[in-house]
Amino acid sequence: MKIAGNTISLFIAALLLTYACKSSRKTASAPVDEVFTPVANISLFDKPLDTVKKHITGQRWKLIYSTGGIAGDQMYTFDDTYYTLTKQGKLITEKDGKVEEAPYAWEETRDIFTGNNIYVITGVVQWKVQGIYNDTLRVSDNYVDGFDYALLRAKQTP
Repeated sequence: MKIAGNTISLFIAALLLTYACKSSRKTASAPVDEVFTPVANISLFDKPLDTVKKHITGQRWKLIYSTGGIAGDQMYTFDDTYYTLTKQGKLITEKDGKVEEAPYAWEETRDIFTGNNIYVITGVVQWKVQGIYNDTLRVSDNYVDGFDYALLRAKQTP
């Protein structure tokens, strides 16, 4: 009788466990569009392309300065230059009251300094994305005498 009692106890425990697992499963529902909240600080040079795109595409960025060049000592400041990378592959440039659009694409290539694979924005610009630090997007050219750029997250135009 002891074996029968243990078998019944195991059977009941298995039924309860099966019921608990089924009741804890979530039912499938329609996907909910997540609202993206911009992040103030994130390194992006080592992230997958979809992550990089999520953090910089569709946002308006004000070009603040560039620094670099052959000797690395050239610095330029900008007052009224904005860039927006659209999800449709257009680079919108706003400068001195004029708006221009040009195509851009993402290309995987090797970082000339580290040898690691990185993603570069190609087209009018040739930028590798470093990251966003204090709401400032840091990008740089992927060649020896290139420039580093600082772009501040800007308000969208109405």
